[in-house]
Amino acid sequence: MASSSIVQILHAARTRIVAHGMAGLSLRAIVQDAESSLGSLHYRIGDKGALIGMLAAEEADERRRMAATWEPRAAALDLSVPDTLAALIAAWLDEAATLRRDHAVAGCELMLEATIDLATRTGMDDMLGAEDDFWIGLLRPAAGEDAALFGRAIAGYCRDELPFTLVASGHPDYRLLRAATTARLAARFRAPASGIASHFEALVDRCGTPRDTAVLPVDLPEGSRKAELAGYAAALIAERGIAALSHRTVAARAGVANSNVAHYFRTHDDLLRAGMGALILGMRSELTQGIAQQRAARGDALLRATHSVALTALRDARLIPFALDMRRRRGENVRAEIAAGVGGAAGLDAAATQAAVVTLVGARLGALARGDGAAFALDIAALARLRDGS
Repeated sequence: MASSSIVQILHAARTRIVAHGMAGLSLRAIVQDAESSLGSLHYRIGDKGALIGMLAAEEADERRRMAATWEPRAAALDLSVPDTLAALIAAWLDEAATLRRDHAVAGCELMLEATIDLATRTGMDDMLGAEDDFWIGLLRPAAGEDAALFGRAIAGYCRDELPFTLVASGHPDYRLLRAATTARLAARFRAPASGIASHFEALVDRCGTPRDTAVLPVDLPEGSRKAELAGYAAALIAERGIAALSHRTVAARAGVANSNVAHYFRTHDDLLRAGMGALILGMRSELTQGIAQQRAARGDALLRATHSVALTALRDARLIPFALDMRRRRGENVRAEIAAGVGGAAGLDAAATQAAVVTLVGARLGALARGDGAAFALDIAALARLRDGS
C-alpha cells in the first residue's frame, strides 16, 4: 500500500488534471496542493514521467475495482440479448462519467497524452488492458470464441465514447444518439436496424449545433493574421497536445516574436480558445473530405483533436456544441468505406456505420497510447469478422 504522502500527491495530481488537463500537471503546483515538497516528490516517486506512470497504475487499479462491482451485476443478465448488452454498455459509461468522474477524466487525459508523448506511455498497457479484460470476461459466457474480439471492440467503443459522455451526459439528444450506436454495436452491426437505431438520421439532425449557427469561442476572420496564428496553435494541439501550447511554441512555429502572438492573444486562455477555434474549423474542413484526403492531411492527429475538443469542453462550456458536432459528424467521410468493409455487399445502416467508426477510433487511440498499433488496433476486417461470427 502506498504511503499517505504518495496518496496525497497522486490525489493532487489527478485533481489538477481534472481541473486543467495535462497542461496543469506542474510538479510545483502539485506539491503545493498536497502540502508536500519537490524533494519529497522526487524521493518518493521520481520525475514527472514516473508520476504519470503511477497515475496510470492507479487508473488501472480503479478499472479493476469498477470491474469487481460490475461482474456480479452482469452475471445476472443474458448478454447474448443485444438490448440487454446495449443497456449495460450505456450504464457503464454513465457510471464512469458520474460516480467515477475524476478517474474517468484523468484516464482519458492520460491516454490522449500517451498517444503524443512516448515518455508518458508507462502504465498504459496495464490500464487499457484492464479495460479489455473486463469486457472480454463479461462476454465470455455469452459470446464464447468471439468474446476476445467482441470485448476489445466494446472497449474501443467506450474509449472513444467516454469523453463525449463526460461532457454531454445531461444532453438528451446526445443520449438518444448514443443509444442508437450502442444498440448497433451490441447487435454486432447486423441487420436490420430497429428501435431507436432506426431513427438515427433524425437523431443526428437534432444533436449538436448546426455549423452555420454555432459561434466559435473566439472571432477568427478568414485570411487574417489572427486566424493564421490560431492555425499554428491548432496544429500544435493536434500534433503535441494542449500541454505543448504556449506563446513561445506558437511563435516558434510561426517564425515570429512572442510579442506578436501576445498582441492577438494576451493570456494563455485566449491562446487556447483561439487554437481550439481554429482546430474546429480545420476539423470541419477535413470531415467533409474523402478518406484518402483525411489520412493525407492529418490522420491520427484528427482523431486526437476530437478528444481534445471534448475534454477541453469539460472546462469551457462554450466548446460543448462543437464537441457534439464532432461526435455526430465524424463518420461522414468514411461512411461508404466502412459500410462496405464491415457490412459486405449488403452494407451497413447509418447507425451501425457510426458505431463502427466510434469503435475503430477508440481502438486506434488505445493502440497509439500503448505504442503498438499492429498488436492492439482493430481494423475494418476485424469488425467484419465480428459481424459474421456466430
